[in-house]
Amino acid sequence: MRMAKAPQEHVDRLRRWMQFNDELCKIDPTNHFEWNRFKKDWEEEEDFNKIIKHCQDDQGFTWEYYMDYYQSYISHIHMRVILGYEVLVENACDPDLDYLEFNPEIRNLLDGLAKFVENQKDIPPDYNQIISENFKDLI
Repeated sequence: MRMAKAPQEHVDRLRRWMQFNDELCKIDPTNHFEWNRFKKDWEEEEDFNKIIKHCQDDQGFTWEYYMDYYQSYISHIHMRVILGYEVLVENACDPDLDYLEFNPEIRNLLDGLAKFVENQKDIPPDYNQIISENFKDLI
């Protein structure tokens, strides 16, 4: 399956958004005292500052602006990042492990290729043909 890769900027933006929400969930942002203390704690964080400025009006935090930020900057990327991860895991990772490792088919191909390269003193210029001939039973 082919899927377009999410750019690193989208991954970073989603990470910042999730960190922001993790911190925001520790307070009541509609409480002006807690919101102002939260803003002060994070005023040095340039990434959080962009979100904070978007999520408030003259009176303080507003859910409307919070949701506007989400719709404008996050909603179009979060599923792309998550689906990209799922596609990668489903197609390239060993489903029997609880950590990321190539699936047995890919692992065998890589191990076989490593052995093949180890056994070659000089790799000829047209090594693609040699690899396909030597690994046709694995491909």
